[in-house]
Amino acid sequence: MSLSQKIAFNTVIQMGAKIITTIFGLLVTIFLTHYLGRDGFGDYMYVVSLVIIFGALADWGTATIGVREAAQRKNDQAKILTNIIIIRLFFSLVAALLMVLTALVIPLKTTNDWLLRQTMALGGLVIIFSAIKNSLFVVFQTKLQFKKQALVEISTSFILLVLSFFLIKQQFGLLFLVGAIVLANFFGMIFSFLLAKQTSKFTFQLDKEFIKKFLVEAFPMGLILLIFTIDNKIDALMLGSIKGSGAVGIYAVASRIYDVLILGAAYLMIALLPVISRYANLERWREKLREIYQKSFDLLLFMALAMVVGLWLLAPLAVKLITQSRFLEFSESVVVLRLLALALFLAYFNHLTGYTIVALGKQRIYFFIALGALVFNVSANAFVIPRFSFYGAAGVTILTEGLVLLVTTILIFRLIGLWPSPCQFPKTIIVFLKNRGKIF
Repeated sequence: MSLSQKIAFNTVIQMGAKIITTIFGLLVTIFLTHYLGRDGFGDYMYVVSLVIIFGALADWGTATIGVREAAQRKNDQAKILTNIIIIRLFFSLVAALLMVLTALVIPLKTTNDWLLRQTMALGGLVIIFSAIKNSLFVVFQTKLQFKKQALVEISTSFILLVLSFFLIKQQFGLLFLVGAIVLANFFGMIFSFLLAKQTSKFTFQLDKEFIKKFLVEAFPMGLILLIFTIDNKIDALMLGSIKGSGAVGIYAVASRIYDVLILGAAYLMIALLPVISRYANLERWREKLREIYQKSFDLLLFMALAMVVGLWLLAPLAVKLITQSRFLEFSESVVVLRLLALALFLAYFNHLTGYTIVALGKQRIYFFIALGALVFNVSANAFVIPRFSFYGAAGVTILTEGLVLLVTTILIFRLIGLWPSPCQFPKTIIVFLKNRGKIF
């Protein structure tokens, strides 16, 4: 198999795995909303949101930098992979400890304060097992063995689905349901380790110079990842602390659907990133870059319009599908989802501007944009959530996405001299359909 064929095969494998794990995740959500109700599901998602945030702290950009380092230094690959795993284990232990401390002090509004704090502390184990499991993914990515990573991800999601279904049937509570996430990631970690041993050798030798250099390289990437993760999940945490579990449950159903639908923009831009990067840093190719950017904009505009119209019309059906017999309890999620549809429209274009800025090598500027968006998001939510609850949080999401889009679009104009036109997309879509996807 040639390198091009391997890349194409691995891309298909990753997309297939993501589709399967997303379906499993939605099934778990359906089971949980039906069983736990609005408040219980809110508590569950509150813990999950904290796990995601502290999981980003545990990752700290080390996976991306780790793949690059291991790929570039093939002679020392075994030692490098081992040191990366050790570094990520250390970060995961720190993140888990911080989550436990957070569980002790964070303000909560729930019917069972102590149970939720215990469950949050248990979530620290998810961070550790998940970090080790994902550390071993660096091995698969370096060796272009993405099918093994896909097997681990699918297996972990399937185990979580089965465990959650069993625990719900036996009528176990919140602590055990989060325990299912712990067990699923533990088995995923073991499976990942067994596959990694078949894929690469490991040399258990600390390299202080490499670790120092590696951490310096990973720092900015980790900071950007952490900021974006907090920005994405802070609204749920603030809702839980200010308005309580029920508000989180309402918002979480809508945001769960939102998180699935945003993948369309992510997959398109991941596929286009190599194309954009090819023409990004050469002045003589600027006109080609502007053409690619405009056509990418056209595709995203078509997709975003379809998503907004579809979500606006089908929001009640989507919420009904997720909540089943609990629909009336979660009925306010319909309005929240329709508001988030507007945020989704803007977020599609933020994927285009964000990936283009990265391709142009302007990550430092992008970091300050992300930091500004986070400050605005937190400040605005602190003002509107006490007054408008989850509706206010959805409104702030729209404003945040709009602010980021405005700033990044201006930056793109200054970098490549293009302000994309919304009038060209019908022509681009016709060409796209006629040529079976070949427009670049």
